Parts: sequence; C-alpha cells; structure tokens
Amino acid sequence: MLVSAERGRITKIDAGKVSRGEFFTTDSAWLNKPVRKFLSEAFAASPVALDPFAGDGHLLHLVAAEFGVAIQGFDIASKHWPKNDSLKKIANPAGAVIITNPPYLANHSAKRKGVDSLVAKYFAKGFDNLYKLALDRSLAVADYVVAIVPETFLLSSFDKSRLQLVSVIEGDLFSDTEAPAVVACFGPTAKKSQVFVNNKKIGELDALLALRKFSNYKKSVIHFNVAAGRIGLRAVDSSDGVTPIAFMLAKDFKYAAGKVSHSSRLMTYVEMPNLSDAQIAEVIRIANERLASIRGESQDLVLAPFKGNDKNGKRRRRLDYALAREILNFAARQNV
Repeated sequence: MLVSAERGRITKIDAGKVSRGEFFTTDSAWLNKPVRKFLSEAFAASPVALDPFAGDGHLLHLVAAEFGVAIQGFDIASKHWPKNDSLKKIANPAGAVIITNPPYLANHSAKRKGVDSLVAKYFAKGFDNLYKLALDRSLAVADYVVAIVPETFLLSSFDKSRLQLVSVIEGDLFSDTEAPAVVACFGPTAKKSQVFVNNKKIGELDALLALRKFSNYKKSVIHFNVAAGRIGLRAVDSSDGVTPIAFMLAKDFKYAAGKVSHSSRLMTYVEMPNLSDAQIAEVIRIANERLASIRGESQDLVLAPFKGNDKNGKRRRRLDYALAREILNFAARQNV
C-alpha cells in the first residue's frame, strides 16, 4: 500500500480498520475536571450514556464506574454491542448523553491509503472527515454530546454553535496513534465555548480564534514558495524541541532553495517585492515578535498540531500560510 508518493514509502495497512477510522482510546485522561463537571450536569438531565461507535467500550465502562449511569452502545464491527452503522443513522429514543470517540479518516487520507472506495458513500454527505459526519449524526439525536476529536477541529468550519466546552488533552489518549485530540462538549443550547488545556481554563474559543485575524490593514504584496525569496520560513516546529517556527533572512535559512515547489507547506522562501532589504530585515523581526505573541496568548491553539510532540514533550505546531500572510502583512504595515 503506497503511503507517500513523494518519498516512495510503502507500508501495509489494515484496510478494514482504516476505512472505519478506528483509533481505540486506552487512557482515561480525557475525563478531567472540566469534562467531569460537564458530564455531571448532563447526566442530571439524562442518566444514560450512549456510544454509537463503542468499539471495546472503554468510554462507556469508565463513565458507568464514575457516574453510576446506565450504558448503551452500538458498533459496526465489534461483537460486544448491537451492530449499527452510526455514520448513517443513530437511534437514541431515550435521549441518552452521547459519549464517543468517533472514527477519524480524512477524505485525502482515504485516497492515499487506497480505501476511498470503501468510504466514498460517507464523504458524499459533504464532510471532509468521518468524525465530522459522526458529530453531525450525534448532535441530531442528543442534547448532550461529548466527543474525543482531532485537535484540528478547533480550526475547522464545523458548526460550533452548541459547543460549550473544549478540553485539550496534551498526553497520548490512543494505543495506535499520536493524533493530538480534544474533548468537545456540546450542550442543547448555544453558549460561549470555554477552552481548557487539561484542567486549566485559558479563555473563550472565539477570542482565541480572533488572534488569527488582525485589523484591516492594506494588503501587502506577498509571494510564497519563491525559491529566490529573501525571507526563509520554517513553518513547523522541529522534533528536536529547540528549533521552532520562525521567519528569517534567506541567507540564514539552511534549506535548499531547489526543494521549494508550488505545494511546499513546511519549509519555504517568501518574497515581498515592494520592500527594500532593510525593510525585509525589519519585517522579519516584527513578524517573529507577533508570532511569539500569538503563540503565547493562545497557548498555541491557533496553530494546527503537527505529528505529535517534540523531544521535550511539547506538542509540535504548524503555521499555515493564511496566518503567515496575516503576520507578514501586519509586520509590513508596522514598518511603513
């Protein structure tokens, strides 16, 4: 099975497991103080827990032991629960609280791993990842939904109007992947979404996401993926824990310009043709200051996670070019 055409890497996969998006939760760290408080209130309204993607039942057995509630489960493959394809429909006549680790599989990953023919019917619903379809199905039949989903959910366009609490889990929750995850807690009505990192509250989601958008500065001319560009951009934290995302002068960037292509997303060169060399140097200084400020204020949550943690145990991040453009534009306007 070809996994990386660019690197020519081939690995064997379990097509059934991959097409179902199965990653099994083995750690109870998701049930921290803020999530526990949310569930206590939810179970006061409905003392039954339902997992439509129950797998081995870890989530259900944990909440049964912790809260003393009745449990129900469905699964498309497990022998422990009634069989049901919950990506098509979820039955919840009792109005149970849904607690689930839904399937994760992005449309592009399904194609890369050769299982797209098995899941095309689900992507036809308009979602680019199976977990979003699972969330949509769950929210349609339950007032309260607690779901362990990829951290990239925070930056997605998925409807978050009923999202009341998000808890970022910094440790590894799964036995078979390092995918960074959050616990998303939805209620019956719209509220401001409170964001926690583990047990610490860091603010409201809307305020954190607002850090990605600046004032309406006049847009500067910025070209990404220009091999002869004067600005080097390392757009991802390195795994060594000492080489973070940064803008720098091209001469200081130890990356072969010949590797830059139109599709480069992690290491590249940038050109701002309307600026002098002196202005470029000042833009780089201001841009790095702004980047550090954004990372500090948001505790990195406005940057997408990237391939687990570094050697120091800190989650690696990737700077998307939309935000990089905002930062460079801000720096250029400050430099006028």
